[in-house]
Amino acid sequence: MSVSQYAKHAGMSRQALYTWEAKQGFPTRVGGKIDQTACDAYLKQFRDSHDPRTKNANSKPAPARGKPKTGSELVDMSVAEIKQHLARCTGQAIEMDEDERAALAAKAVGLYLSEGPDNPPVTFGGYRLAMNDCPQWESEIVAGGAFGLSAFDVVGDCREHVLYVVEDESDTYPVIPALLYVLGKDE
Repeated sequence: MSVSQYAKHAGMSRQALYTWEAKQGFPTRVGGKIDQTACDAYLKQFRDSHDPRTKNANSKPAPARGKPKTGSELVDMSVAEIKQHLARCTGQAIEMDEDERAALAAKAVGLYLSEGPDNPPVTFGGYRLAMNDCPQWESEIVAGGAFGLSAFDVVGDCREHVLYVVEDESDTYPVIPALLYVLGKDE
């Protein structure tokens, strides 16, 4: 679907669509065209149930209930809620660039992703996940201390990070619900 066609379908101007498209998490184009189904589902999370435009995505899964969906803020979700959300996200990020997916996965779970130089045996030119942007202590590094993670590893480690159960599935983790789709399984 072209930009003009999708803008008309979604009840917005072309300029508004370009603004939405510039935001992280907005579904990428497929063959230069707008993916109507993916975009409807994405925009639905930012519209309330009384907005007539939400009918475009009625058959799509709704984001986890009971939590604010601001798009870029971390909110606490229980492991059970995260699992339910991820179950509805299977396959949504399968065609995404693996490096972009790794970056969004880290952002989705509130971790910092950095890429290191290829300097064996000290560093291995991959990624590292940490609790802050410049870890000074080993305990601040979540995974990939020698920058040895691949983009695929980053997504898996981010998924494990928020699905780790200490007591029970009511344990909570700060996440960005609108970005959790990148942690969904590919199949």
